[in-house]
Amino acid sequence: MSSFRIILTAGFAMFSMFFGSGNLVFPLTVGVKTQNMFLYTLIGWIITAVIVPFIGVMGFVRSEGNREKYYSNLGKSGAFAINFLIFMLVGPFGVVPRCILVSFGGFNLMNPELPLWIFSGMFSLILLGLCWERNRLVEIIGVFLTPFKLGGIAFLIVVGLWVAPPMQLVSMTTKECVGYGLEIGYQTMDLMGAPLIAISVYEFLKKKSKTGSNHRELFKMGALSSILGGGILCAVYYGFMALGAHYASDLVGLGQEQYLAAIAQKALGSYALPIVSITLAVSCLATATLLTTMWTDFLYNDMLKKQINRHMCLTASISMAFAMSLLGFSKIMNFLTSILEWLYPLMIIYAVYKLVDKKSSKKIHA
Repeated sequence: MSSFRIILTAGFAMFSMFFGSGNLVFPLTVGVKTQNMFLYTLIGWIITAVIVPFIGVMGFVRSEGNREKYYSNLGKSGAFAINFLIFMLVGPFGVVPRCILVSFGGFNLMNPELPLWIFSGMFSLILLGLCWERNRLVEIIGVFLTPFKLGGIAFLIVVGLWVAPPMQLVSMTTKECVGYGLEIGYQTMDLMGAPLIAISVYEFLKKKSKTGSNHRELFKMGALSSILGGGILCAVYYGFMALGAHYASDLVGLGQEQYLAAIAQKALGSYALPIVSITLAVSCLATATLLTTMWTDFLYNDMLKKQINRHMCLTASISMAFAMSLLGFSKIMNFLTSILEWLYPLMIIYAVYKLVDKKSSKKIHA
């Protein structure tokens, strides 16, 4: 595989793995609240939802995709504790059930009689199938899921903005908008997922690259892949915030997880709902596949010490996510927000430290 194709696949995979449930919901929410001022909010959002997570990715690549090296400054007990908390929140107790619920939001608009437990069960079974073969994770996401996902999102943004009503004026100041963007960017939880994404991407780059274990070259390829993935994220975030800003009056009374499907219905008509609903599901599946795989590996290797079959751990993990999804979107968000308010700033400081750490830098030039 050529270097260009490797970088392209890894960049698309990173975009797809980062752009999950929260990324489908919160940019629209930002646009709804800030409307004609959304560009200022986008500045703050990009800092916490794009730049900071990719700092985490590159810091992890400097640590050779190794969790122990990345968290070595915390000691064994501290590293295990932070890993457990992160894997738990981005796995079956937080982000994965949130993925299920965001996917359900689109299908529920199309068929209000569809019970959550049936949809959640079907989503969980598909997720089980995608996670069964761990070694093909990046290729499955980067080559097969991302083109469909990105194509559907781009189509919706272009057509939705083409026929969009004018934005309304809001009385927020520039400072308030930037601050709001910084704050709500936390809720994507992308920095928490960054080390997990970096593990998969680093393994993929090392396996496919002709340079093998040349850490400097792998870091360079990781940086280029990050620029590509981050650039796509910025473009999509702009489009989603613009959609939220233009269609704010049409979203009154709806749950956040229903915003995108409602915009599609307004802009394209009811016939577009199946396409958007499937796009939502594929987007969330890509993220849920990564996070479920990473949590299962942690459960299997670190917690249970390979005493139980990995496929049994995988099944148990998805079963937990299924059970959590039945709580509903609001309850899960309240649970996550209460933890993120103090955990996320600490993780930002640590991610920046690991990127500029001289010891990590020496490893690249070794």
